[in-house]
Amino acid sequence: MISDEAIRQRSYAIWEREGRPDGKAMEHWLRAKVELELEAGGGLSPSIDWTVTVMPRVPISCPPTRMLSKRVAKRNTAVAA
Repeated sequence: MISDEAIRQRSYAIWEREGRPDGKAMEHWLRAKVELELEAGGGLSPSIDWTVTVMPRVPISCPPTRMLSKRVAKRNTAVAA
């Protein structure tokens, strides 16, 4: 089992190597974990193409539309006496 400290150090190294981008902490953590598990599991070099491995965003075939209620003409609310 790989320690959290080892994963943290590897993910930090990945983060620095990629230019310290924001918002990729989970991706770096998971990539570090996989790399360390591959290295510990038999001396395999981590040759994973992460651009293919990460799931792409699913395109929206029908984007949401904004529904507006039909405009109703303003009534004359003056009461005749």
